[in-house]
Amino acid sequence: MRRKVVAALAFALALTPGLVAGQDWTQREFPLAPPNATGNFVAPYFDGFYQNADGTYTLSFGFMNRNDEAVIEIPLGVNNRIEPEQFDGVQPTTFPVVSYSGFGGPRERGAFGVVVPADFDGDVWWVLRTDGYETRVPGRLESPGPIVTGAYELSTGPMAAGSMRPEIQFEEGAPGGWGVEGVWHPETLTAAVGEPVEVHFWTRDRGERELGFVNMTLWKYRGPIGGQIAFESLTAAPEGVAAGRGRPPGPGPVATRESVTIPTTGPDADQGRFTATFDTPGDYIIRVRIDNFGNNDSAPGHQCCWSNGYVRVTVR
Repeated sequence: MRRKVVAALAFALALTPGLVAGQDWTQREFPLAPPNATGNFVAPYFDGFYQNADGTYTLSFGFMNRNDEAVIEIPLGVNNRIEPEQFDGVQPTTFPVVSYSGFGGPRERGAFGVVVPADFDGDVWWVLRTDGYETRVPGRLESPGPIVTGAYELSTGPMAAGSMRPEIQFEEGAPGGWGVEGVWHPETLTAAVGEPVEVHFWTRDRGERELGFVNMTLWKYRGPIGGQIAFESLTAAPEGVAAGRGRPPGPGPVATRESVTIPTTGPDADQGRFTATFDTPGDYIIRVRIDNFGNNDSAPGHQCCWSNGYVRVTVR
């Protein structure tokens, strides 16, 4: 049996820069070198795996945009692919700059998950190429060394104070789900350029403790290169939550990675609502990350506690 590790620690295999013809090593650095403001690359990361109730495994992948400012977008294809091909197509194409405190740093963990069979044996490679510079990382169930064979296994149980991944659902009363592999909206929404489309979801905290608040962040996960999404929260302000140094609670515009706290009491309890307005036609995917960061055992640098929701939108 694989040995579980403490979920608060981040385990990732070393990134392997690919030797691409014409690649200029004098203009690029290794993935963990200090970033630049612009002109640098995005690196894929393998965060670890956990076993699902049906015996399958979820491989958790994230990324690090090595710029301080510039968003990187890489369409699916030869420059953004997963091997073997049967697992390709679930990865993002938009990679914003993030900066978390503590162990979080400039990495976005668990942006998506790849589910592999219970008897899977091998590696799942995520390959990214930015301006001809290629990096790749393998996701795997077994560690390469003979000593710590379970080094990449993530815990799905409660954290030190009881926190677990929150649950999310897009239909009231429907079974909810949790995890990095995500819950998908059952419909592809449609919108026109410049006209907002509304998304409604339900969420709740989970854990072996007094249940508390959860937060929503919104991301352009996939879409036309250069296409912008303007998000606006319609979520009611939670009772007793005061505005701090960050975004004030309640309705209003939401930038990428800004956190909106979901109310737990009142008529809007456990409900999140937002609009998305698009400036370019095409097919988009919105990532809705639900977390309980801010509890004393939950933070972005831990390998807990967030879940992903995904919403497809066709804009004409």
